[in-house]
Amino acid sequence: MSPDPYARFDLPRPDHVSEGHWEAINVEIARFARALEAADDSAAIGYLKCTIEAIAKVVLDVNGTPAGGSESFDTVLNRAHNLLAAQPGHELAHETPFGNLATQARKMAASMGVIRNNFGGGHGRARQPEVRSEMLDLAIDGSLLWARWALRRLGYFTQGRPETLIRDLVGNPRGSIVFYSGDLTDRLNNANLSGIEDKHARAIGVAVGQRAAMDTFNVRIEGVNVCAGEADLTRWPAAYRLGVATGILFNPEEMPTITARNLRQAMEVLAPVTDASDDIISLTQRVMETQPPGPLPGEAADNTSLVWFIKQAAPARPEAERVTWAAFAEHLDE
Repeated sequence: MSPDPYARFDLPRPDHVSEGHWEAINVEIARFARALEAADDSAAIGYLKCTIEAIAKVVLDVNGTPAGGSESFDTVLNRAHNLLAAQPGHELAHETPFGNLATQARKMAASMGVIRNNFGGGHGRARQPEVRSEMLDLAIDGSLLWARWALRRLGYFTQGRPETLIRDLVGNPRGSIVFYSGDLTDRLNNANLSGIEDKHARAIGVAVGQRAAMDTFNVRIEGVNVCAGEADLTRWPAAYRLGVATGILFNPEEMPTITARNLRQAMEVLAPVTDASDDIISLTQRVMETQPPGPLPGEAADNTSLVWFIKQAAPARPEAERVTWAAFAEHLDE
């Protein structure tokens, strides 16, 4: 054993991970530390494997796809790794050579299943296996590489989950949170909008739109204005755009928050979407049913700009939408 091996076992708690989830990981770290202090190398190997497994199971639990009781260690680890490998975040490496490093780290961590079975504690044996100092050192080094990589990503992964972001945007019994400049940009990046299910991307979009309609300045700028100004359907997928357009026009109680400004931004956000005609027609008809003909609340210039935008955009819309867009312009221009 090398001197003070626990000094090398530094696994800091990531931001945004709940107390319960961190406790599930930290209890295994503490057990591992006690085994090292007692010079019980077999027990240390067992708890090291349990630490990896706890991290992987927390990832799956945060994702809403918890590990099944019959799932093997390898299956749990691979599922968690694949989720984390796709997780964007500030200064996280996604280039192929570094992805290869993470894959090799996962393979080393996966070896702990066999190592624990052959050399770890938790088994009654007729003969105790010999655990040489280098065995434990190698197990620690290999396990740490994956565990540190996983924990670096776990905070971003947790922060980007749809239910967490939606709660922080529109509130819960404890209320919504303040979004400072750059906060929502980071959160949406961590949410990986192009990589999650459409229903989740749309739900996030609805929450962003609803918070923007409450005149939360930074949320409007980073979640609506930037999206409206870009045609990128990878960064801002169609499902998110449909959600934003709906959320900025109707609040969580389904009451209208329709103004000339909000509707103009909703239509700008939807402009790049050409394969969701049913949804777009449904939303425009809902607005027409909600608002009487004529100008909307807001400045006269905003109403003029809105009608001009819809008339100008109508001819380029998919054929199924053109009649609705033209009727929409007429409805607002009466």
